[in-house]
Amino acid sequence: MSNIKIAVMILAIAATCAPAAMQKKAAKKSAPASQAVTIPKDAVPNADGGSYAWTDKDGKKWTFTKTPFGIMKSPVTSAPVPTPSADLSGTKAIDKGDTVRFERPGPFGVTAWEKKKTDLNDDERRLFESQNAKTE
Repeated sequence: MSNIKIAVMILAIAATCAPAAMQKKAAKKSAPASQAVTIPKDAVPNADGGSYAWTDKDGKKWTFTKTPFGIMKSPVTSAPVPTPSADLSGTKAIDKGDTVRFERPGPFGVTAWEKKKTDLNDDERRLFESQNAKTE
């Protein structure tokens, strides 16, 4: 019984001394604090109200954006932003007079929606016309 008590006491002493040794090692290895990103005073606010445009002394353009986690700095790219188009593959368009009913299979069953013919966007109109082409 006494051997177990001695072992428990040794483990308890080691557990209380270990954090102090770890803190000394961590203090030696700590990296220098990085500077927080700030918005330059001559940055111009963008129309969205949450970002700023800025050009540095080398002529490189940057965008500064306010996020919940702080300021984010990113370079401006000249690549155009792609416009998303609706993925209507596998969708059925059913003519219901003044409206069109769309049905598409999904992971949880069939997803269906109806729109007036006057409110169809270009992708929906193309799908409807291709599936309901009048044969004359």
